[in-house]
Amino acid sequence: MTTDPATQRGSAVEPRLLPPNSIEHQYRGGDLIAALRGGPGGPNRPEEWLGSATTRFGAESSGLTVLDGTPLPDIIESDPVSWLGRAHLDRFGPSPALLVKLLHAGQRLPVHLHPTQAFASQHLDCPFGKSEAWYVLDRDRSDATVYVGTNRPVAREEWAELQADQNSEAMLELLNPVTVDVGDGVFVPAGSPHAIGEGLLLMELQEPTDFSILLEWEGFEFDGPRDGHLNLGFDVALGAINPNPFDQGQLVALLQRTTARIDTGRVTAALPAAGNPYFELLKANPNSTAEVMLPQSFGVLLVIDGQGEWSSPHNPSTTQPISRGDAYVVPHCSGPLRLSGTMTALFAVPPQPDTPPPVEFDS
Repeated sequence: MTTDPATQRGSAVEPRLLPPNSIEHQYRGGDLIAALRGGPGGPNRPEEWLGSATTRFGAESSGLTVLDGTPLPDIIESDPVSWLGRAHLDRFGPSPALLVKLLHAGQRLPVHLHPTQAFASQHLDCPFGKSEAWYVLDRDRSDATVYVGTNRPVAREEWAELQADQNSEAMLELLNPVTVDVGDGVFVPAGSPHAIGEGLLLMELQEPTDFSILLEWEGFEFDGPRDGHLNLGFDVALGAINPNPFDQGQLVALLQRTTARIDTGRVTAALPAAGNPYFELLKANPNSTAEVMLPQSFGVLLVIDGQGEWSSPHNPSTTQPISRGDAYVVPHCSGPLRLSGTMTALFAVPPQPDTPPPVEFDS
């Protein structure tokens, strides 16, 4: 892994190498993150927030990326046009409109959901909800299952009964189990009850909030009655649930399966198009004979295999070596970055400024 590049000491023009930023949480995991990125592993550091201008819900600074002693939001606010681009600022304001995480589930995560933009605007005074997507990086268990949305209509009253009884088995039976493999992408619309299976290492893209509503907590270290409702009370919070099921066609649209073929010398979409109103994840595979060019955008770059170099059009003769486990936060003005070498890299970016607003179940 690359250490202490000169670009880390440069101006906003250059990408900034991200130090480890693992987060303690109420569920187990973290060893696969440490194996990829370095830094402390489990048993209770199951998340790393990459290039984050978002704090954990109710926290003052936990979750924020800090570079040379300065929190990333302060760095962005000092030069928002360079970091985010004028069109992004006009559409989304000074927020990156994106949160990127690594998540290693050392145990199955509890059944939970996140609010839509309309719910967050009405109840949480925030323009962002928490639609999210997962790209499967690795796994350390034979069972690789995620659970996404319901398989039949489920009214809020039924969820309230299941929650009161903490009937985990019945909750999971209502959800759609999906077996995933390394390289698969899954989009999870806000309002959809979901869970993540034990052993998965994911790169998670989401709207820039930490809004979670718990349906299940028994057997976990979460204090659901205290922390599971975003300080709204469950009578209000359970109104964020989408009561509608996903039919087979809708479920297929939420998935992007990997293929054995590697698109070397290309940049391809790594997540289903259903998530594009919220974020995009691009997979770049330069090889020994073909460089690739990333689009110009604020984003988070993570090398997941191999090694190579990046260069910026501002200093085309200067290259920075990168290798597996390196992560950078990339200002808009530093692009479009050119990648060379033999590697696989993921570039997470916010929605395009001209993308139509999402249509959510309660829009």
